[in-house]
Amino acid sequence: MEKGDSDIQDKNNQVKKIYFYLGKMMLGCGLAVLMAACGAARKSVAVETPPSPYDNRQYDYYYTEAVKQKILGNHDAAYTLLQYCLDLNPKSGEALYDLGLYAIYMQNDSLGVQYLERAAALEPDNIWYREMLSGFYLSRSEWGKAQTCLEEMMRLNPKRSDVLMRLVSLYQNDKKYTQAIDVLNRIETLEGKNLQISMDKYWMYMQLKEKDKAYAELQALANEFPNDLSYRVVLATQYMSNGELDKAKQIFDEVEQKEPDNQTLRLALMDYAQTIKDDSLYQANLDRLLFGEATDASTRLRVMKDYVSQQPQDSVHSAQVRATFQRLLADPRSGADMWMMYAAYQTVKKDSKDSIAVTLNKVLELEPDNKLALQELIMINIKKQDFQGLIRLCQKGVQYYPDMLVFYYYKGLSHYQLDEQKQAIETFELGLRQEKAPGDEGMVSDMYSILGDLYHEQNQNEKAYAAYDSALVYKDNNLGALNNYAYFLSLENKDLDKAQEMSYKTVQAEPDNVTYLDTYAWILFLKGKYAEAKIYMDKIVAYYDKEPQTDKEKENRESINGGVLEHAGDIYFHCEEPDKALEYWKKASQLDGASDLLEQKIKQKKYIAP
Repeated sequence: MEKGDSDIQDKNNQVKKIYFYLGKMMLGCGLAVLMAACGAARKSVAVETPPSPYDNRQYDYYYTEAVKQKILGNHDAAYTLLQYCLDLNPKSGEALYDLGLYAIYMQNDSLGVQYLERAAALEPDNIWYREMLSGFYLSRSEWGKAQTCLEEMMRLNPKRSDVLMRLVSLYQNDKKYTQAIDVLNRIETLEGKNLQISMDKYWMYMQLKEKDKAYAELQALANEFPNDLSYRVVLATQYMSNGELDKAKQIFDEVEQKEPDNQTLRLALMDYAQTIKDDSLYQANLDRLLFGEATDASTRLRVMKDYVSQQPQDSVHSAQVRATFQRLLADPRSGADMWMMYAAYQTVKKDSKDSIAVTLNKVLELEPDNKLALQELIMINIKKQDFQGLIRLCQKGVQYYPDMLVFYYYKGLSHYQLDEQKQAIETFELGLRQEKAPGDEGMVSDMYSILGDLYHEQNQNEKAYAAYDSALVYKDNNLGALNNYAYFLSLENKDLDKAQEMSYKTVQAEPDNVTYLDTYAWILFLKGKYAEAKIYMDKIVAYYDKEPQTDKEKENRESINGGVLEHAGDIYFHCEEPDKALEYWKKASQLDGASDLLEQKIKQKKYIAP
């Protein structure tokens, strides 16, 4: 960062602190505003074109036709007609201007700026041409040319504050502080004194080492608003920041005598106390702001947030912060925002989920539609697997935010986990009728996938398959949908080619997933590809037969049920390994999930088709 940039940053930091004292948002007078104004200039130019100054019937006819074609959206035709207009009259500013806009739109900036510069040169008093040209220069960071253009615009219309502010920013960037102050004085004449202009002038005088003039600006602001003592406090804070503590204290004392409940004063005194390292003075003003009757709710929130952020993270200071929160929350004036801030603090401090939930429930008592509190409580209940609690919370979410899919998703999922299939189906169907927001695709796909499972359990197979199709439209690699769709098709021994294709995608994505391997092996078995099915089944039984060494191996072993081992026996039997088949049928009989035919297979020692 260059020194000039550092100076500007220091200035912006000072202004931010002043606005924190006053509880206002800083408007800013830097490059960001300059560029935003540039965007506004472009927009205004695009909708208004100056009239033709030429009394030429042929030219007027073609130019009018060009404008018509542009309005109709026929830009190729409009561009061609404008070029012809320029052939008819090479000094047509309006044709040059329009062609310049087209060239820039087509990303031919060098040609576009040539057209615009010619138009502005031909009609130097046309402010629209200057506006577009200045916007182009600003977008290309050609500050010198932009400055010249804006100076011309100021000459043409000295009362446009937006142009003047852009010029101030350029002068400031170029360290032309005297010129910038002159322009700020013009703005002040147009709009009257305000804090932003006075602070800008103060800062620029300080850069010019003219401290007396800098302080005079803030004194003039305070004189302009004698009934608002906050401006006197602003002057005091600048004395304080420059090390002139006696002058600052004198003003603080004067304001305190006249207006002891002035919140700007209390905030500034907290800074003053930290500067002189007076902890008791700091605490006294903090208490006055947080617990005083005169402090409004928004100021209490700002002060508490700033106080928490400044405290060290050791146990002693953490205890002090908690004690301050407890005092605040015991005050009936503390609303949902203060409780929400405490919940955030508890989260940072890694408090128990139960204690955070108590705080968040208090937020909902005060503000039942607090979206953030609802969402945080939902996440806590998910981790606790409290499905009844989830249903209650999500019902509130659906009530207050009926267009948010996440509440339907977790409510339906909770019903599903509680085996409340009818309620789960109703919830998912209702949610899927809502308008889908960008980014919801994965959740929509999962909802359709679970619906497919539910429909299948209700023996509504065609509805199940339609739901899986919808799931795959929203997310074509939804592995759960692909696996279950394929497996249920295999149970009906239908569309096995489609089932194999879907199942193979899951095996490719997760080659060690026992559930996916079993589905794929079983589909191959049904298609008579026994040797190939055995390759995949061997991987599954290897997980079952050996002692797991990793969490993943343990998870795979635990996911193998009687149905999987029965499939293993069926496959081994058809691969002419009857002894191995009988071994796995017997192992299957010791687990849940096997078919009703398993006992006969073991007794007869052979495969029995369903």
